[in-house]
Amino acid sequence: MAFQSRLFGQDAIFQQIRESFHEIPHLFITGPPGSGKTTFLEDFIQLCKKEAPFRVESVLWLSSEKDRGIHTIRDKVNDFCKRSHKAPNMLRWILVDDADTLPLISQQALRRPMEQFSHLTRFIFASRHTNHLIEPLRSRCLHLELEPISPFDALPLYMKQYEIPESNTKQLFDFCVKNFITINEMKSILRLFASYVKEGFDSTTTFKKLECLLPVSNKYMTELIQSLGERNEPKIREAITNLFLSGYLLDDILLGIEKGISIYPSTDPDIRFRILQFTMLGWISIQQGKEHWLDTMDILGTTLNQCV
Repeated sequence: MAFQSRLFGQDAIFQQIRESFHEIPHLFITGPPGSGKTTFLEDFIQLCKKEAPFRVESVLWLSSEKDRGIHTIRDKVNDFCKRSHKAPNMLRWILVDDADTLPLISQQALRRPMEQFSHLTRFIFASRHTNHLIEPLRSRCLHLELEPISPFDALPLYMKQYEIPESNTKQLFDFCVKNFITINEMKSILRLFASYVKEGFDSTTTFKKLECLLPVSNKYMTELIQSLGERNEPKIREAITNLFLSGYLLDDILLGIEKGISIYPSTDPDIRFRILQFTMLGWISIQQGKEHWLDTMDILGTTLNQCV
């Protein structure tokens, strides 16, 4: 059975890997959160097992959930690299997910096994940015950048995957836009939607059920972003107050705003500038130790006065 990646829009990268199979290098995968780096690592191993001219002997996973310290590198990694080969034409793989959490001393300790065991072992690093890996490791890797697919493009692809009729496209798209759903959240929403429909619920009831699963704060965050775009000061103050009453702090609010406008960016430059001005002043205020409700209201007043 031919290999089929679970990632959309990354066919060119997998083809590039296929073309380098005969002299496969170490790999360094980068991409923003939610772009599919961990899924890529899993799919890469499956690709190698199905199509590569070499055999995958064994795989060592190092993730943020495990010890990233120097003892892990000296013991676990070195022991893995030093094991004898069972057969010719085999490679073992060390996958380092969330490489940005790997301490500097641990990264430095990887230089020796990468050089010494390159005839037997390959490393794959995954991180958000290229500068999260030290230059001596980066220079030994083929760098591949994962470009996240837009939610606008992802929705019809996932609907087809979960066998959801196209007649529901507009309602689902409006639901995702309204609630600033990320791609990972979108997959969960679509799986639930398909499940409810199979159980016999109509679309109206299904959307009500989905809305009940969203945090109440999603509604307030949506109202805040929309009100900032409209310069509706009373609504902005009400949304900020509700978010604080829901347990949000200023940094939570700023991160929520940045998430929303990054997923579904406004087509109006003035609106986008106003929202970004608010978040910029907010981060400055946090650095100054001013992050309470009254401080947020002051930031709002400054933003509206500067963006007349």
